[in-house]
Amino acid sequence: MKRALSGQLPLLPAIKKLMDEVTQPPSFDSGADAGERLTREGDVLAAVKKIALFCAGVVSQRFMTALQDQQEVMADLAAIIMQVYALESALLRARKLAIAGHNSAEAAEAMTGLLATRLWGWRSKPPARAGGCAEGDLLRTQLAILRRLARFTPANAIGLSRTVARHCIQLERYPL
Repeated sequence: MKRALSGQLPLLPAIKKLMDEVTQPPSFDSGADAGERLTREGDVLAAVKKIALFCAGVVSQRFMTALQDQQEVMADLAAIIMQVYALESALLRARKLAIAGHNSAEAAEAMTGLLATRLWGWRSKPPARAGGCAEGDLLRTQLAILRRLARFTPANAIGLSRTVARHCIQLERYPL
């Protein structure tokens, strides 16, 4: 965040671009190819990246140079970024296994789906903690933006769990 605020990291232009996007009328097109593997998970990743950018923008605007003293806020922001990293890593690996025709590709896709679903259940925490950064109408506006960014179609978590379990039982080990 120090690098972003000093202009060394292009985070602030990315945040501005996101803010411009959220002020436009909503688009109901996900932008992803419906035939692409793991489309839903890719949509979740894109949304969580936007949520991370939005939260970074909110806290940097609220605290400016005093951001380094806001340990709880920085911990929450770091947690969001770690979730982005985990989902992106899982998604890339699952796609790589699918392209290679690996026998664990189905299990990797199911695990990635479970991670995305779990992450999506977790998405309400950043907005709840964002309450420390605003109040009143500003807080309501920020929460509305987060809800808009958080559009999501949930997966069948039970079916995905059973797919992973089936692969574990067949292999008598963890599939990856």
